[in-house]
Amino acid sequence: MAPDPIFEFLGRQGKVTGGSGPRTVDDLKIDGMLYAPAGGNAGPVGQWLQASVAAAKPRASLRRLKDQVRGPGGEPWIVELTFPDGARLLHLDLSLHAATDEQWLSRAAARFGNAEWTVVGMAYGEGAGVIRHLPRFGPNRVLFAELTNGERRELGLATELVTPWRDRLVAASVETHVFATQTSFRFE
Repeated sequence: MAPDPIFEFLGRQGKVTGGSGPRTVDDLKIDGMLYAPAGGNAGPVGQWLQASVAAAKPRASLRRLKDQVRGPGGEPWIVELTFPDGARLLHLDLSLHAATDEQWLSRAAARFGNAEWTVVGMAYGEGAGVIRHLPRFGPNRVLFAELTNGERRELGLATELVTPWRDRLVAASVETHVFATQTSFRFE
C-alpha cells in the first residue's frame, strides 16, 4: 500500500501488487492519509537559508537533491497499522506543526484517534505545534521519534532535542518515550 505517486514510481521499477487506500495483508490492516509538511512554502527567508546551506555544504546538498529527483515525489502521509487483535499503531510522521490545517487535523483525529501507540516526529522548531495538536488524537502511548536531526546534522544545520518536548507530555500525564534511531520497544 502506498500513495499513488509512490505506487506509480515503484510500478516503473517492476511488478508491484497493491495500490492506495486501505489494505489488509495477512490480517494486518494498513491505512493512511496524505498531509502537508511544515514549511511547504519556504518563502524568501526559507529560500535564503536553503541557498546558504547549499553554498556551505555543496556535496551534501547535491546528494540530497539527487535523491529527491530520483525518488517518487508526492506528499508525505501518516500510516495506521491495525493488528489482528485489533490493537492499532499510528505513525503521524511530521504531520503535526504550527501550520497544520485544522480541517485535516479534525479528519485525521476522527479517523485515526485513540491508537494504542502513536509515533510522532517533530520538524525543526515545530515542538509547540506537535504538543498543541497531539492531544486531539487521544494517544495512549506516545513514541516521540527522532526523524530529522541526522539529515540536518549532515547539512550543517542546527538540531533540536526531542527530550524536553517528551518531558512536557509526561508532565501532562501522557505516557511518552523517546524513540531514538536504532532503538526498539516492547510493550506487553
